[in-house]
Amino acid sequence: MECNQAQPLIPSYLDGELSEAQAAPLRRHLLDCQPCRAGAQSEKNMKRWFSATNAVAVPKGFAARVARRAFAGDTGEPRLEPSLTFVPAVAAALPGAATEASEDRALRFVLQVTAAAALIVIALSLGLRGLSLPSGTSLSATDGRAEIGVQKALERLDRMNQEEAAKAPAATSKTVEIQRP
Repeated sequence: MECNQAQPLIPSYLDGELSEAQAAPLRRHLLDCQPCRAGAQSEKNMKRWFSATNAVAVPKGFAARVARRAFAGDTGEPRLEPSLTFVPAVAAALPGAATEASEDRALRFVLQVTAAAALIVIALSLGLRGLSLPSGTSLSATDGRAEIGVQKALERLDRMNQEEAAKAPAATSKTVEIQRP
């Protein structure tokens, strides 16, 4: 069996879906081929992450209750007792009622301020980005300095080499000749 035939069979082999006639040649190939064996081991390790270890018991009729409540318009939000919603004085007298309302207002305020700050940061970053980009029609790496030709650059290098040679002792200096075209 070749690798290109074995690789598509590995997931089915690990799931126990292959017949013995299909699994036997694959096992022999996996014993002989280290890359395919490593791929099978990797696949096996990956499957361990997704296997259910503890089954969760779903109560009888759970799906029907959820569907019934969803069709009735229940959003799942916690709600106050019906008697408290119609009597504002009683609802306000509860210890947690006033703090919940003020917490909601504070949360809304914090979210609005955060959104405004985010918009300001985005506007500033766009403005600063525009300032940092080069302007003009010609982009040049010289930053406005006059360009020098190759001949002038070679002459400057020759002058620098001669100055260095004059400074250094004769025994340690080596002159490198540059072939000019």
